[in-house]
Amino acid sequence: MREILKLPDEEIYRRVRELLHRVGVEDAEELMPEELSGGMHRRVAIARALAVGKTKMFLYDEPTAGLDPINSQRIMSLIEDLADKENIGFMIITHVVYVAWQLCNRFIFVKDGSIIFDGNKKELISTDIPAVKDFIKELFFKVSE
Repeated sequence: MREILKLPDEEIYRRVRELLHRVGVEDAEELMPEELSGGMHRRVAIARALAVGKTKMFLYDEPTAGLDPINSQRIMSLIEDLADKENIGFMIITHVVYVAWQLCNRFIFVKDGSIIFDGNKKELISTDIPAVKDFIKELFFKVSE
């Protein structure tokens, strides 16, 4: 913020506190990076991206990978809040179909560098494409629980 936005230190500190609160890690202001949990690291990364300007789109690459269920839900809720309340678009790259199902309204499957499926939730669950059907088996297990 100092280099890109040319803000004075007091404004930077104010915005940092605001952004940390916005992503739910306001208690981490004095912590060093190695003291943060995996979920906190992800939320701080989102705060950093928001810090320097009006973000229009986020690309999340495996946003919940390696996180426990509580932190996974926190990240998914943060993604939803940014999309709904701040109109920030997003794309998610994930192997966890349930995460995509919870957050997305359009799904694209790529195999061997080619798009083999592009559609909405209804089209996804009714697809006849074997590779996609095999991949979404996890989804049917989770939905039926």
